[in-house]
Amino acid sequence: MSVHSCRLSVLSGRFAAFVIFAAAVIAGCAGTTSAPTDQDSDDTVTLTFRLELNPRVYEDSLWADPPQLAIWLVNEADGSIRTVRVTHRTAAGDWVGKVECSVALPCWVSFYNRETGTQGPPTWEHPAVDAVTCATPRANLMAQVEVPRGTQWTYYVEVNVSGDFNAAFPRMTDAGETDRYGNGQPSLIYRGHIDATAGATSRPQLMGRTNQYAPTDTISEDLMGITTARDLLREIAVSCTR
Repeated sequence: MSVHSCRLSVLSGRFAAFVIFAAAVIAGCAGTTSAPTDQDSDDTVTLTFRLELNPRVYEDSLWADPPQLAIWLVNEADGSIRTVRVTHRTAAGDWVGKVECSVALPCWVSFYNRETGTQGPPTWEHPAVDAVTCATPRANLMAQVEVPRGTQWTYYVEVNVSGDFNAAFPRMTDAGETDRYGNGQPSLIYRGHIDATAGATSRPQLMGRTNQYAPTDTISEDLMGITTARDLLREIAVSCTR
C-alpha cells in the first residue's frame, strides 16, 4: 500500500494497527544502546611544538643561513622513539651548494638510527620520510603529532647554525685543527617532559651540546664558550590538546 493510499484510508483498521506497530518499534529502540564507534573511543591527543627563532642570530653567521632543526620524542614507558620534524637538508641529505654537514644534527641522527634501524644520517637515496620533513624555518616553526592518551614522553629539540664561529669554536684552532664542516658552535640540545593529557604544557631546558668537529651522539653538558647559539631560539613551547 502506498503512503498516499494510507492517508486516504483513515477509517481502515490497518491504520490503527500501523500506529500500534510503530509505537512498539519506537519503544524497543528507546531501550537499545548502539555499539561504540571509533570516534566514541577517542584514545589519542595532539602534541603541539611551537618554536620561535631569532633571525638576527643566524643572519650574523658566516653564511646567514637559517638553522637545521629536529624534534623527536622518547616514550618513557617503552623507550620507543618518534621523530616529529626535521629540516629538509638533514632529512634528505640535500647539501647541494653546501659542505655536506654530518655534524649538523648528530644527536638526532643517533636517535633516528635507533628509531629506523639504520646507520648514519639520511641520504639523498635514503631520506627520512616526507611526513616528518619540513622546510627550513626562517622565523617560526609549528609541528604536531598524535600520541596515545595518557602516555608520557621525553622530548628533544636540536638546533644548529653553520658558520657561527667564535673564540671558543673557531674555524681553525691554534693547533691547526680545521672545522672542515664550517660548523662553528655545535648543535644545542633542549630536553623536556610532557604528559599526553589535554591541557598539559611544557617548556624544555638547555641540556648540552654536541661536538664542533665530529659527528657524535655524546651530549656534553659543558656549555662554556657557547655564545650566540644560546639566543637562536627565543621560545620553545609544547602543549597537549584533544
